[in-house]
Amino acid sequence: MRRQTIEFAIALGLAVVVGCGAKKQDRSLEEMYLETIMPDDLVAIANVDVATAESIAIVDDPRGRCLGLRIAPDQPKLHGGVRAEVSVDFPFTENDRVRYAWRFKFADDFISDDPQNRWWVIGQWHDQPDARQNETWETFESRSPPIALGIGDVDGQLSVGMTYGVTKDNQPQFVSAPVPIQRGDWIAVEALVHWSQGAEGRAEFFIDGSAEPSMVATGPNMNNGYQHYLKIGMYRHPDIETQNWIYIDDVSIVQADDAVEAQRSPEASGSGI
Repeated sequence: MRRQTIEFAIALGLAVVVGCGAKKQDRSLEEMYLETIMPDDLVAIANVDVATAESIAIVDDPRGRCLGLRIAPDQPKLHGGVRAEVSVDFPFTENDRVRYAWRFKFADDFISDDPQNRWWVIGQWHDQPDARQNETWETFESRSPPIALGIGDVDGQLSVGMTYGVTKDNQPQFVSAPVPIQRGDWIAVEALVHWSQGAEGRAEFFIDGSAEPSMVATGPNMNNGYQHYLKIGMYRHPDIETQNWIYIDDVSIVQADDAVEAQRSPEASGSGI
């Protein structure tokens, strides 16, 4: 892989997660990165969330260009954490079913946090203020995501796993069994989410083109009644001391009714593309 870092005009605060209240510095440069990995309709509702210009790069890969996101122990914290992410604020209402898909890859020499396995998130869905309830970012309670995809080592094997369930009022979350993945391979992720504050809520994850869900959880999955936005990339425990890259491509989000499950893209199956 060859990284082609396109420098932003600023060193810090390149962009913001939707709704965080900071001013965007140069939307055209931000769009240049986003257009590498998603269609125009998603670019319009997406943002880059990195701390420095060195935390992002457009990368040449054998299968085409993709986006590289980097985190390092010496980087400034952003929104209170060590992160390099892309966010998409896809609109939905409660009881909608939404299909999310993307690919990610870690290099062959990716260093995990084995054996400590502190938290390391590569995909998460976050709540945000509901203006209909007069909620604002200034007064909005900070909570963990009700749905997240994380990585860790299990018996020396890098794996992904899901945490699921509302996180308000310190409620416990469901933790799925781990699913092994391979360094150096492109891993396809599909998540079919039925959004609900009630028992009807459900999330199914299909990892690497699996015919049946690799991970399933049910129950409430919305911390409030407003759309939750997707963040993909890396967000991890602040005491992890390695420098790491994740590579992202082929981001897609649609209402599930617009994408028949039986016709899930055949291009999403398999790894090592």
